[in-house]
Amino acid sequence: APVVVAMILAAVVPRQSAAQPAATVPSLRAGAAKVEITPSPGELPKNSRGILDRLYARTIVLESGVSTAALITIDSGAVPDAVWQAVTGQIEKELKIPAASVLLTATHTHSAGAQRGPDYTQKIVESVRLAKGRLAPARVGYGTGESYINVNRQIIDPKTGRWWEGANREGPSDKTVAILKFEGLEGTPIAVYYNYAVHAVIAGQLDQISADIPGAASRYVEDSFDNRIVALWSSGAAGDQNPIYYQQTYDLRDIRVKDYARRGVDISNAMPPGGEGLDRNDPTVARLMNQQRQMVTSMGQFLGEEVLHVMRTIARSETAVPLHGSFATVRCPGRERTDQGRAGVEGAYKETTPVEIRLGLLRVGDVMIGAVNAEVFTLIAQRLKRESPYKATMLATLTNGAARSGYIPDDASFGKQTFEVLSSRLQPGCAESAIVNGILGLMDGI
Repeated sequence: APVVVAMILAAVVPRQSAAQPAATVPSLRAGAAKVEITPSPGELPKNSRGILDRLYARTIVLESGVSTAALITIDSGAVPDAVWQAVTGQIEKELKIPAASVLLTATHTHSAGAQRGPDYTQKIVESVRLAKGRLAPARVGYGTGESYINVNRQIIDPKTGRWWEGANREGPSDKTVAILKFEGLEGTPIAVYYNYAVHAVIAGQLDQISADIPGAASRYVEDSFDNRIVALWSSGAAGDQNPIYYQQTYDLRDIRVKDYARRGVDISNAMPPGGEGLDRNDPTVARLMNQQRQMVTSMGQFLGEEVLHVMRTIARSETAVPLHGSFATVRCPGRERTDQGRAGVEGAYKETTPVEIRLGLLRVGDVMIGAVNAEVFTLIAQRLKRESPYKATMLATLTNGAARSGYIPDDASFGKQTFEVLSSRLQPGCAESAIVNGILGLMDGI
């Protein structure tokens, strides 16, 4: 039977018509701020070994005539629906920024710890409040570059002949770094919003709080401007993208698997439990963990350098910048797995209720930022950019809540027995087109 995709369009921000001459579009104003959201000592996970680096909420607020928008990125594994609803509800009520014009994105660091205390939402809102209070006449420029710190992570294990996680250097992988640079009319730096697809998982074995690669890259860019700029990471379609240099994690997983095996427990085809089965007094473990800390800094610097390079090469900036925000919901048939096994063996499933996926679109001048509230495979974002009528198009994932879909593979990847595909709560054949066509439909609304 054909898949039925239902779309529910939400409120749309007041906007200027794209057909109007540029002179009639109000001039842009922009402001930026960041607020620390690192867990307090009492909020750390029970197995935590302290803080490697600090976590932040970073925000850019934009205003063009009667239209306002907010780009918010938090150093977090995800954006729970409750957090998205609380933040957007409060800033819509208090700061008059419509929820449809907000992109609240998680960096997806795997080292942020659990949900923070009762003031967590207030800290995020405070970053928006501070950014709005700093609104000033601004201009924006767009550019793209390339960074090679990511790699497709779906391979055939040469020993078993099964799908597994590893560096597939020939697999699909988008190296694009897409950038929006905001500055004052005299060139004073305000903020940069950069979009890239890589999992923030380097520090995951350390059991220390860390913003991982996104935090290291943003800190590097901010430091390069003597902290006169706020640098926001935007999570690209990294569902199947790992850091290209990830060997320390593979080695530590092998050590953990062998430690469990000595105790009669086989976790070789399961999600390795964090913080267990590693003797940190072992010189090999200590060396590998120290190399991971170095790798966080190294990859952040390399990505940050590309952001800086693109910022320097942006020659065209605009002050007449229309803003427009909208969102939609699509539904796809759901499934629930009835057996176990992380990867390499076909799963068994039963049909469940449809899965809702929230989409969004924020137009900033001629730049289109699509949004989806889940982890998406790279080919879906590449298809969106290929089919978009706008040359400057990007996809921000893990944005505006958290779908119950699990990973969202592209259609072709559903034939692979990787852990992302096996754990997905979506039936094949729907989500890729639903996401791409849904966001394109929002563009049509402009």
